[in-house]
Amino acid sequence: MSITMNQIIFRTATANDSTRVAALHSASWRNAYRGMLPDSYLDQEIDDERLQLWQQRLNRPDPQRQYVLLAELEQQPIGFVCVLLDEEPEWGACLDNLHMHPAYKRYGIGRQLFAHATDWVMSSEPAWPLHLLVFEANQQARRFYDNYKGQVVERMIKHMPGDVALPVLRYIWRDLGGLAAALRG
Repeated sequence: MSITMNQIIFRTATANDSTRVAALHSASWRNAYRGMLPDSYLDQEIDDERLQLWQQRLNRPDPQRQYVLLAELEQQPIGFVCVLLDEEPEWGACLDNLHMHPAYKRYGIGRQLFAHATDWVMSSEPAWPLHLLVFEANQQARRFYDNYKGQVVERMIKHMPGDVALPVLRYIWRDLGGLAAALRG
């Protein structure tokens, strides 16, 4: 499969996108978290849970405090990013989601979504850092964030659906200008 960046459309998600964003989120979790989260959760419960989350977020968006950007190819969502400003603001802006459809990883689309999210934070809260949580066992995501010089500042246990508790790492970027330059470089 050959994809060029000019084929990708980036646009702000709307309430009409909640079902498609939820389906993409579920597919990404099934691919990335198999073996970390229970199969019963990934195969059954996740779809309804993600749909409820995205209906809530996209039906009452606050464009000043929440940013959800879709990457589409031929009008189909293949990736998305979500930044929340009111989720642990003591750490700065929260990159709550950065997910790609498994078939479209390694084309640079996730990097572009991350760059757009970084730009939005710099325009919304210029003095804030950006942080996220990632499962410690998610080596692929950790390599991606390490590549862009994310600093691990905390390790904790997070209780997840399916009655599991997993170690997560908090990454932070304090120099968003430098991060934006690296993402575009």
